[in-house]
Amino acid sequence: MATYRKPVSIINEAGWCGGCGHGVVQRLITECLEELGLQDKAVCVVDIACSYWSLDALDYDAIAGPHGRCAAVATGIKKVRPDSTVYVHAGDGSSYVIGLSETCYTAIRDIPITMIVVNNGIFGMTGGQMNLATTLIGDKTVSSKEGRDADTMGHPVDMLNIIKNLDVEFAARGALYDAKHIDETKRYIKRGFENQMNKKGFSIIEVLSPCPTNWKMTPIQAMEKIKNENEKMFPVGIYTDRGGETV
Repeated sequence: MATYRKPVSIINEAGWCGGCGHGVVQRLITECLEELGLQDKAVCVVDIACSYWSLDALDYDAIAGPHGRCAAVATGIKKVRPDSTVYVHAGDGSSYVIGLSETCYTAIRDIPITMIVVNNGIFGMTGGQMNLATTLIGDKTVSSKEGRDADTMGHPVDMLNIIKNLDVEFAARGALYDAKHIDETKRYIKRGFENQMNKKGFSIIEVLSPCPTNWKMTPIQAMEKIKNENEKMFPVGIYTDRGGETV
């Protein structure tokens, strides 16, 4: 019989809102690192946003870079500590809007880090503003109160469709709305860490995640939104994999 326990690397509670997906992502990260025996080599890079809570929760070396600069900070750490397992845990606003240049140039340079991007379709920590990359058409935010309008605010963009063309090691997207997809997401995250173990290149794993607080929904409603709406714009699966399957 399998015995399930809390990862030993989680040493404190975190301050995420009820129903937030960041805690699930953190749990998957720590499970993968411990299963691979990498927890003592881990260096966590978080953003000055929702992922920042990991600094209090985890027993890892960690740093919070300037907002949006996670990929650049992780690049610097990997260059001076090449034997460390360096990973980013950041949001879609940090990774695809404020830090778009840093993310893309880390991918272009094929830096051997593992980047985990939580896509909740909104700027969470700063009050629920529209995200130009990931907020869906029609979604209401504090900066798109009547709903996102394509004529004035543009369309969301599937960033993995862009990043996969930059000759990276691995790009995949998972989701958190049911056990099957959580398990699939974990496999993608573990693959990202295995690539780093094996001295391979840049791995990015995006995770479709709920934000009940800013979406003004219950946690159950938020999960249904991911399944029925967000995944249509952002399909889950492997986008590129030098060693195997692509979408």
